[in-house]
Amino acid sequence: MAPLDVLVLFLATTAFSHVRSLIPKPRFMMRRPLSLGLLPRRITSLSALQEEPNLIPVHSEEDEEDLDDDSVYEDVISQRKHLHVRDNFLPSQLAADLRGTFDERFADPRAAHPERFAWDYWHIPEQYTLVRTPASEYFPKDMFSKLEESLTTYAQEVLGCRSISPMWLSYYVDGCFQELHADVPHGPWAFVLSLTDWENREFKGGETKLMWPHMVEMWRDFDDDQGLELQDIMQHIPAEFNRLTIFDPRLPHGVRRVSGTQDPRKGRLVLHGWFTEPSPFFIGALTEEQASPVLQEGMEGMIEELSLLPPATGTLCVKIQVSPSGAVEALDWLSDTVVPRPGAKVPALDGQCVEPPEDARFLILEAIWKSFAAIEFPEASGSTNITVPLIFR
Repeated sequence: MAPLDVLVLFLATTAFSHVRSLIPKPRFMMRRPLSLGLLPRRITSLSALQEEPNLIPVHSEEDEEDLDDDSVYEDVISQRKHLHVRDNFLPSQLAADLRGTFDERFADPRAAHPERFAWDYWHIPEQYTLVRTPASEYFPKDMFSKLEESLTTYAQEVLGCRSISPMWLSYYVDGCFQELHADVPHGPWAFVLSLTDWENREFKGGETKLMWPHMVEMWRDFDDDQGLELQDIMQHIPAEFNRLTIFDPRLPHGVRRVSGTQDPRKGRLVLHGWFTEPSPFFIGALTEEQASPVLQEGMEGMIEELSLLPPATGTLCVKIQVSPSGAVEALDWLSDTVVPRPGAKVPALDGQCVEPPEDARFLILEAIWKSFAAIEFPEASGSTNITVPLIFR
């Protein structure tokens, strides 16, 4: 059994049993393969925060008075974000080759060859209508390997996900759409990579539609004097060529109905799937075996403290930058969809709830930060970056 799996097993059997003894119903759970922690930067001057706002300070005693100012924390605490858009994601030649493969196979509408019969017309009344095929079987192996490598590298370094689900290639012509739905079980992030010739499209619709996060909790801040229209309820993300759209699949989402063309080459063409298997990702001098015991030790106190704080749901991913001396010298917040469960009772507050939700988020993030602030990793021959996902369920 690998050291990282041993660590997962330890957390599942030891630390969590202690958490369960503190509260009747556990509301914070680490999901396999591993969720570890977060850490901050050693900063001696607060002016550095203005230059690098995503870094959290580990401050000295003389900074305590200045850090009591809430505005400082507002600048450095992670901001929740459920949508990420990356334009020109793939190398331009690879994107062109993927698109060219599709165009070539549809160039002659009278041609009959296996690639023309590889498509599934997926129709569920009033929910989904589109035409799809497994991307791994459609593209040449070398081309698909490069595509998969680009996506998995990004997922590991930014989202803390080790893998991706089997990928679909789908096209949308007149009448195709996806009605609102949520893909909660598939993975913490969904993605759409467009191969659509958006600038020269001959159709209407085709945008990815995603509900604004505030609509999920609209009654909390409901304004009786304020009306709502479509743009206030849904975001619409155009499927521009070589654009990678990543979003929180817990939010209701879909695809606007396409109208205006029956030609697959002139419709909406996208690759789509989910990023899966959240787990730490190590680059640099420290190995997994060297870092895991230290992280395990830091996790134990964090889990205990989080069990007394507001329960939450979502994913938080950070990159820890460790110096050769073993000190944590920087922390980048990479992605964050953590949402406190509204109105939940908090053991640390004698059964009261924390309002508003952003105050509850602050307590959670602060607990994670402080639990790891004292960590000293083993010395190594060089620096190490550790991408760490933290899963709340």
